Amino acid sequence: MSKLVCMGELLIDFQSKGSGTLKNTDVFVKKAGGAPANVCVQAKRLGCDCMYLSQVGSDAFGDFLVDTLNGEGIDTRYILRNGDYDTSLAFVSFGAGGERQFAFYRRTAADLYFTPEQFSGVEFNCGDVCEFGSVALSTSEARRAHDFVIDKAHASGAIVCFDPNLRFNLWNDKNELKKVVHEYAKKADVVKVGDDELEFITGVSDTDSAVKVLFDYGVKMVAVTRGAHGAKLYLNDGRSFDCGGFAVKAVDTTGAGDSFFGGLISEIMRLGMNRDTVVGEFDYDEILEFACKCGSYTTTKFGAIAAMGNRRKILKVGK
Repeated sequence: MSKLVCMGELLIDFQSKGSGTLKNTDVFVKKAGGAPANVCVQAKRLGCDCMYLSQVGSDAFGDFLVDTLNGEGIDTRYILRNGDYDTSLAFVSFGAGGERQFAFYRRTAADLYFTPEQFSGVEFNCGDVCEFGSVALSTSEARRAHDFVIDKAHASGAIVCFDPNLRFNLWNDKNELKKVVHEYAKKADVVKVGDDELEFITGVSDTDSAVKVLFDYGVKMVAVTRGAHGAKLYLNDGRSFDCGGFAVKAVDTTGAGDSFFGGLISEIMRLGMNRDTVVGEFDYDEILEFACKCGSYTTTKFGAIAAMGNRRKILKVGK
């Protein structure tokens, strides 16, 4: 059986209770978070075999995060503990339409200081998937560890999936963020990107033209998410597929894009794709529609992991 290996930040989302700004919020609720962790949980709930690679502090928040992923049935043997650093924290508030405002506390985050040696036992097979984002790439230590794992994935024929997941307030220099995103997009077979992120990454405002820039990097499949308007899937052989999304009563958009990506990856795995066949003769309309349903379902409840559905619930979206 193929497996999904997600790597990156693992953090506490302190989510505001009610709507309003961070400045005016008095009550926060503790949730497990981190984009790659959200992707991992969604894929697991859809039946995938999943492993998570990260590092947390030797503190109560780290205990909570590891317990949460263990409770989902995810392999956590490579979630490391380090008492020299802290578990990462994020505070999130919600506007009336579910729009979010973030404040991150990550300057001493344990997931920025893991090393290649810590993941020497991680192995991949052809048909496995390796997924990561940019949030945990802001230190040289974390980049070396990611490079080590990605090289292992490439050598085995595993599919490498990247979500730029731009968080400008986590970087001192936007140009450095752009450089890092370019570097890691060139290592990826599949990229999931928000339509509001493409111009920054590529310098091109037109979506179709911007996607071609990513194909020039060697990417094979690009999923462009458009919030409530669904998503479009592009293949490097010139084909594209469009899903207009699903009408749901959205209360919280946290994790919707991650749920979409987890759904997309679960379909890639279910259909038995590998690095050489990710662009092939598959029903990409159906794949994209399912991924959009995953994202839509997650917006109907508060939280990311807490709001994610299983296949039975997700397939009811739009009916």
